[in-house]
Amino acid sequence: MLDHATSEIAFGSKLGFDATKKLPGEGFKRPWPPLIKMDESVKAKVEKLFKDLG
Repeated sequence: MLDHATSEIAFGSKLGFDATKKLPGEGFKRPWPPLIKMDESVKAKVEKLFKDLG
């Protein structure tokens, strides 16, 4: 049984993400990418959306 909430027996799926930072000793040899930064226009748009909600 994969998912007990489905309407069919043995139907469904699961997906997992391992987001832990790997070490070189664990086989991860490439550098980590830089952090993503939001553009100022995107920040302003998001702030306006949340301001309009409140």
